[in-house]
Amino acid sequence: MNSENECQNDQKFNLLCKWMGENGYKPCKKLKPKNFHDTGRGLLTKEKICTGDTIIRIPQNLLITSYVVLISELGPFFKRYCPKASGHQILSVFLMFQKAKEKASEWYSYIETLPLFYNIPAFYGPQCLSMIPNFLYEEAKRHVELVHKSYDQLEELFTHLKQSFPFINRFVDFNAYKWAWCTVNTRCVFMECFKKNCLGKSCLFHLALAPFLDLLNHNINVQVQAGFNQKTKCYEIISLSEFRKFSQVFINYGSHDSCKLFLEYGFAIPNNNNDYISFSIDDILLAYENVQLPLQLINSKLQFITQNNLIKNLVCSYDGLSWNLKMILKILTLKS
Repeated sequence: MNSENECQNDQKFNLLCKWMGENGYKPCKKLKPKNFHDTGRGLLTKEKICTGDTIIRIPQNLLITSYVVLISELGPFFKRYCPKASGHQILSVFLMFQKAKEKASEWYSYIETLPLFYNIPAFYGPQCLSMIPNFLYEEAKRHVELVHKSYDQLEELFTHLKQSFPFINRFVDFNAYKWAWCTVNTRCVFMECFKKNCLGKSCLFHLALAPFLDLLNHNINVQVQAGFNQKTKCYEIISLSEFRKFSQVFINYGSHDSCKLFLEYGFAIPNNNNDYISFSIDDILLAYENVQLPLQLINSKLQFITQNNLIKNLVCSYDGLSWNLKMILKILTLKS
């Protein structure tokens, strides 16, 4: 990143912090947005952070949830034209709508700090998608199709929004939705859905966008406690790890393997203990094609494997072979 872009980003983040302060945000720690050479945008701490410290606390009024959207001017449109919209869709449309408002949006300072593009397959065009390794291609393609399907489901909603709010016409298309969908996918947090704000009887959790908090990057060796505090009415993150002064502060997105991290967040990490290699029953049979066993016996073994539901979770991880994989290999190596 050149110095001009860094200066522009600094100005945007300064405006973000000012706006948040005006809306009740009070820093728990001295955290500063910074561009790191290995992780990109992140948060640097200007003081030591100890285990048990609350590193960030975002007030409820600065959280973008489905409830916030449904009580806004968009609410009646969702209820009438797309009552079964998912939380992901609701937040995505809200981002598009607020971005179209530009400086007239109360969320303008936050929208301005969001990335313009993402490194996840759902954001890729056909040319980039074709360069993804074969073992990831089908899953990556599924993510792309998911965004298209999500957009198509909102067609009637978008038609009526354009009629009622002409200023959004040039901001509502598939590319704009793809950007918003990827923003939610890479930056949302999960919040417990309390009864008074619940969107449905089966809803246990809902998505939320949390300005400033979404600058925190992932580290597999870091542990945190995170969630909405009913007493303080804030979404809080408590660190269970220590950070030196002037170091980058991390959180943990979960026990994800590198494929999951790449598909959902657009990055992978070296020496990831959650990584594994998966196998299909066809892969295993291919390795046994030179084994001199009667076809009838092989078919009998396959029938036993299938009937006992052993063809799931055939993986090799840092802990070794999964139990199912061990059993299949043992069954196939038996002479009878």
